[in-house]
Amino acid sequence: MTRYRLIDGLRGLAALLVLLSHVGFWTGADGLDVSGGLLARGDSGVAVFFAISAFLLLRPWIAAGSGAAAPQAVGVYAVRRAARIVPAYLIALVAVLLVAGTAGAVSSPDGVGGVGKVVAHLLLVQGYADTSYQSFSQTWSLTTEATFYLLVPVIGTALGRLLRRSARSVYGVLGGIVVAGVAIQALVAVWTQHSPTTHAGVLGTSVLGHAAWFAAGAALAIAVQRGDLGRLREIGVGTWLGAAAVVYLIASSGIAGPRDLHAPTVAQAMCKEVLYTALALLLLLAAVRGPSDERWTVIADSPSTASSATSRTASSCGTCWCCR
Repeated sequence: MTRYRLIDGLRGLAALLVLLSHVGFWTGADGLDVSGGLLARGDSGVAVFFAISAFLLLRPWIAAGSGAAAPQAVGVYAVRRAARIVPAYLIALVAVLLVAGTAGAVSSPDGVGGVGKVVAHLLLVQGYADTSYQSFSQTWSLTTEATFYLLVPVIGTALGRLLRRSARSVYGVLGGIVVAGVAIQALVAVWTQHSPTTHAGVLGTSVLGHAAWFAAGAALAIAVQRGDLGRLREIGVGTWLGAAAVVYLIASSGIAGPRDLHAPTVAQAMCKEVLYTALALLLLLAAVRGPSDERWTVIADSPSTASSATSRTASSCGTCWCCR
């Protein structure tokens, strides 16, 4: 399975964006004119992470489902996912609990909180429980990511089988998922306006609420596998990055809604989701267009090509960083 070297750098960029958004929020700098908007929209880094996850993790399952590669081992996949996030997460959680228990209101209004709160964080379901520690609130995204990890074998295999029948149908389904994700954000905005104290945000931050971001990565994974990018292959990394910068500037304006935690209008919520989806896709295209161990692999439908691709995947998948 091809390794795209710029994806590691893209992860770093996404992490930096998220960090800047939190700095802007806690310092109040997101209220400044132009620079404030640029800081506030750093939360788009989460969309980039979700798109990267979909692109990397779904590829082996799509290939297996379409018959272009050997079936994946669910147990091995699960162990690798757990090993990648659980150890570092538990270390961070222990540190947060220690600070919450000793510093009290400095880190959390209710200190460590009840057993349920701790267990929710241990099980990575704090996003669904709508509970968090003040210094750990950003981990709602891990709830969404972990849910996606559980769904990857099912989603990837289903997309692969559908791809075997009709590529057009696959793109149509993913397009429908994007529309559904944007519609859910609109629903959440209406729900919040009518009942601000309810847990509408749980739906908005879930896999369903951000389905568009995952669908963008999935669509690119299929396009790369099939060689459907056509002349887009000729567009350089700088062009994709420039287009992403334009989208980011647009998102930093009022069109994407408030810069703080105030509820957006329906139009603003929809615009934000669409812009973040476009931004994630453009940045991912730049990373995929950059240096790779095996650029723009095309897996054709002929048995001989599929057999070659299968042996190539079997020999490389799991050994490179992006497949681990």
